[in-house]
Amino acid sequence: MTYNFSQLYEQMSIEKNSKVSVGLDPNLERIPKFISEKSKIDLPSDIVLNFNKFIIDLVADFVPVVKPQLAYYEKLGWRGYQSYEKTVEYAKSKGLLVIADAKRGDIDSTATAYAEAFLSDRYGGVSAVTVNPYLGKDSIIPFIEQSRQTGKGLFILVKTSNSGSQDIQDIVTSRGNRVRDVVRDWIIEETENSNEKYSNIGAVVGATHPTEMSQLRMSLKKSLFLVPGIGAQGGDIKEIHRVFDENGHGAVINSSRSILYPDSVTVDSTKEEYAEAVLCETIKLNKQINKILLNNGQY
Repeated sequence: MTYNFSQLYEQMSIEKNSKVSVGLDPNLERIPKFISEKSKIDLPSDIVLNFNKFIIDLVADFVPVVKPQLAYYEKLGWRGYQSYEKTVEYAKSKGLLVIADAKRGDIDSTATAYAEAFLSDRYGGVSAVTVNPYLGKDSIIPFIEQSRQTGKGLFILVKTSNSGSQDIQDIVTSRGNRVRDVVRDWIIEETENSNEKYSNIGAVVGATHPTEMSQLRMSLKKSLFLVPGIGAQGGDIKEIHRVFDENGHGAVINSSRSILYPDSVTVDSTKEEYAEAVLCETIKLNKQINKILLNNGQY
């Protein structure tokens, strides 16, 4: 096995001095007119693809990762899924890692099919995928096995950024721990014997829960964290140091709406104005994270 997602991410993060993932969550109503009014026969899927290419071209030199959220493509039918696949290929051609935010989870036989779809070399696949473990441990084992075969990454939902995460993830079990702690312990079992600094089996930990961020970083020492929730979802950027190790490694900080749709521009803005705003937001987030880590002695 030569591919290793966690190693590639750490290497690219150092080279680009960035811990940021740009979430590719295309909202047709917010895509600027210089793209939406010039796309081929105005198919929504074409507009989405052209917008993604525009964003990727802008951020490729400044971030190591992009993260398409599949719901935004699936709602457009087969053409939308085709736009997703073309987005993945385009991002990879620009040297970016791609995390498919699919949150798949199902019984073991179906999970095996999902794992092959996203992580198998046979079908192209992506660099990593998000996985929902709340059907039980057997629903994530096929992904873990596929990850070990291919070197691709997993991000297993542990403590998500939405306020409703407490409804299930914070329930106290008969053993006195929380449901999310059960998932955490599964990840520890699968990663504690890894010889790598970070295993390819990571965790999704929302930036909206600072206490849990610290607790999980202390216990999941071998796992990369994928961290949504900064910006539009209300996560405090000042608390982001909690998800990194003492050397400022171990986390991917995702930003979607703040970068895709900057407050300083509108759908009527020119291409030049929009490009400048996207770049400004991307570089600003990089600098904010790096400054926080430096001030906290983690840089």
